[in-house]
Amino acid sequence: MSSPEKRTLEGRAAVITGGAAGIGAAIGKAFVAAGARVLIADRDIEAARATARSLGDAARAFEVDVTREGEVQAMAHEARTHFGRIDILVNNAGIIRKAYVKDMTEETWDAVLDVNLKATFLCSKAVLPAMIEGGRGGRIINIASIAGKVGEPTASAYSAAKFGVIGFTRSLALEVAPHDILVNAICPGPIPTTLGKQGWEDGAKVQGVGLDRIMARVNSRSPLGRLGTVEQVARMALFIASDDCDFTTGSAFNVDGGIVMT
Repeated sequence: MSSPEKRTLEGRAAVITGGAAGIGAAIGKAFVAAGARVLIADRDIEAARATARSLGDAARAFEVDVTREGEVQAMAHEARTHFGRIDILVNNAGIIRKAYVKDMTEETWDAVLDVNLKATFLCSKAVLPAMIEGGRGGRIINIASIAGKVGEPTASAYSAAKFGVIGFTRSLALEVAPHDILVNAICPGPIPTTLGKQGWEDGAKVQGVGLDRIMARVNSRSPLGRLGTVEQVARMALFIASDDCDFTTGSAFNVDGGIVMT
């Protein structure tokens, strides 16, 4: 637990989608250490409960399919009822499916766009009434990807969704600026989470090459010569959620070791 002078989110309440593991769980841990209470929202309720237990009394688990508006509204209601407020939303839930466009099914395209992009809209819509009515400003943090700034073969659906997340971030930032609600995105580079590893493995299968070839390319992309960590993304999320970041909105921060410099 951080020392009192570092509890930069003291008294605030956050909703983190896809919070059971990976980047979402790391952000939950960082937020709790900074004094926040968090709702760990995830389709995998058992994993969400385990993560919440590991974070102590400040965390609560909630089962949600972020592509279904009724469940998303119930998630926001749970957070507002239990915490009495919603100060921060982290749209982190995501999936990746690899396929060449000529082979991709409509079902695959829709699934990737629904979880990565539509859900960002649904969750933001659900929490905004609480943020606006609370009159204390708020933070919406959308986990995009450097795939939302550059294309990637066999990942057209994922890349399109993440480009969309960045565009949505900018548009929403303009809409809610009069309420002092800041909306920003984070664009992680290669990080060896379960989702990241699955994407690399699927990419190898689709391209018909060995995983070692995919990983050689992944490992060589960053000028810093290494992969990122979930903790690095969490630290960026903590900064964006805090009062230290109080004059930045509509931005998309890269956490990628210098792969994309725009």
